[in-house]
Amino acid sequence: MTVDAIEVWRDILFRLRLIWRPVLAVNLACAALGFVLLAPFTGMITSLLIRLSGQSALADLEIARALLSPLGILSLIIVLTVVLTIGILGQASMMYLGVRAKSDRGSTIRSLGFAGSNIRSILAFSLRLVTRLLLIIFPFLAVGLGIAWVLITEYDINYYLNERPPEFWIAAAAIACIALAMCTLLLRKLLAWTATLPLLLFAGVSPADCFGQSERRTQNKLSKILVILAVWAFITLVLGAIPLILVNYLGDWIVPGFIENVNALVVLLGGLAALWASLGFLGASFSAATSALALTEVSKRLGVSLDTVESLATDLSESSPGRIKTIARLLIILSVGVVVAAISGAWFINNIKLSDNITIAAHRGASGTAPENTLAAVNQAIEDRADWIEIDVQETADGEVVVIHDSDFMKLAGIDLKVWDGAFEEIRNIDVGSWFDPRFDDQRVPTLAEVLKASRGKARVLIELKYYGHAQQLEQRVIDIVEATEMTPNVAIMSLEYSGILKIRALRPDWTVGLLSATAIGDLTQFDTDFLAASKGMVTPNFVRGAHDAGKEVFVWTINDPISLFRMLVYGVDGVITDEPEMIRRTMTALSTLSTTQQLLVFSSIFFRNEIPERIYRDNSP
Repeated sequence: MTVDAIEVWRDILFRLRLIWRPVLAVNLACAALGFVLLAPFTGMITSLLIRLSGQSALADLEIARALLSPLGILSLIIVLTVVLTIGILGQASMMYLGVRAKSDRGSTIRSLGFAGSNIRSILAFSLRLVTRLLLIIFPFLAVGLGIAWVLITEYDINYYLNERPPEFWIAAAAIACIALAMCTLLLRKLLAWTATLPLLLFAGVSPADCFGQSERRTQNKLSKILVILAVWAFITLVLGAIPLILVNYLGDWIVPGFIENVNALVVLLGGLAALWASLGFLGASFSAATSALALTEVSKRLGVSLDTVESLATDLSESSPGRIKTIARLLIILSVGVVVAAISGAWFINNIKLSDNITIAAHRGASGTAPENTLAAVNQAIEDRADWIEIDVQETADGEVVVIHDSDFMKLAGIDLKVWDGAFEEIRNIDVGSWFDPRFDDQRVPTLAEVLKASRGKARVLIELKYYGHAQQLEQRVIDIVEATEMTPNVAIMSLEYSGILKIRALRPDWTVGLLSATAIGDLTQFDTDFLAASKGMVTPNFVRGAHDAGKEVFVWTINDPISLFRMLVYGVDGVITDEPEMIRRTMTALSTLSTTQQLLVFSSIFFRNEIPERIYRDNSP
């Protein structure tokens, strides 16, 4: 670390020692402001996008289409501007505290008033900063997407992700170089804009001019600024990791000693949750304050005058709390802590009702132990006592409905043939099992009819309609095959494309249908479906509760380890889609034998410990 950096950080820590109390208050106020304003505002923008789309919600590719539209880009700019404005209000308050630390050690009210008096300038500054950043990012993003389009769109994306041919590595290397160039340019620009906010707040420079003035002042000094801010980034990362490490350690050390005392364990777990939240808040406050102080200290060394802030101070005064008031405040804080611990503990105990009545759907058959979407995988799933067999269907060139996930055979067999371009007899000759294990070299692409016949009387079948822009009469053909095999009561249909689900609904209103989604904005429960099949990253207790309130079941994919299963059970999902149906069934059987105390320990392990590493699967897409 250079001498300048050491001096800067000595001044930062000295000032922070003087103003740490108002810093906590300001950070709390800004967090509350963000909670009060940001969520409703973002919700309004999201609702507008959804309403203009003509649907009740947007999922997966529809989200990308909406965000890339002119209105979507404008909405993104507005939301980012509001988010940045709230953050800068906090930074402005803390900068004020830092500048006046030696004179009056700061005042929470005055600092917030100072920030509020500059709200119009801050809003204009935020809009300009967001626009400048997006103008830098978009060209690099466009070039990266262009490279991906040229190099890795000839075959199904799962082939490139799993086989990683030379084109994949060329594209990855090119995109990595582009990303590196973009990050380098962004870093250089952000360092050059170090003095923008102090110039805006303390020197009276307009939002339009502060960027140019900052670039002139920081010229030939970027390396020194980088060292100072790198120290801040390192400290922030360390402080962010400490709460998680500490709580995990305490949980591992203390919890086993109280396992037979449920009441004490509930309070203990609630206390750990409160400790986690408190340490996180302190770390966030330290990070925000030191970043603000670093910017002001650097700006002073760049010649930005901060003396004008003295004239902005009001005559408000705050009396120092007496001894009695201090003790009273401490008692209040301790009382609140006890209440928080009790509430957190009650939340724990009320959420350990692990249902053992959950539906197990085998993802593309038992694809963890047999090649996906083959009769071998279907039969293995039946042997593993799966309730449902989940499969993917498409049409061949001559109209046969076959069971396959990808748009081509590159991943499964290294053959450049699109499903919709191949006749059934040609496709039937392709070995789709050897890639998994040589003993499956006899496996071929099955028809939907073959899978339904193999499952009849043994398991129900969850059919996903795959759309790659070449469907002919997929919905009607699936209906005809299901009815011909007399499997109607034991079949459900789902798809990523809601339009396909609507076609099934129109043709067979009484069939069970669901929407499959990896990401979504808006209320998915407004769709005309019987269930939602969501990725595990989407599923939360509120998501499940909302779906159940709307009369819809929730399936989650892809669950392949006990910890993820426990979490989904706690959330209350109705079913899991898994590559390992035997493991899920075995785990569910074991769970049914646990006592309440043991289930509480299971839940605490989920909350406080990292998930166990999942087995790496060849394809984790739905």
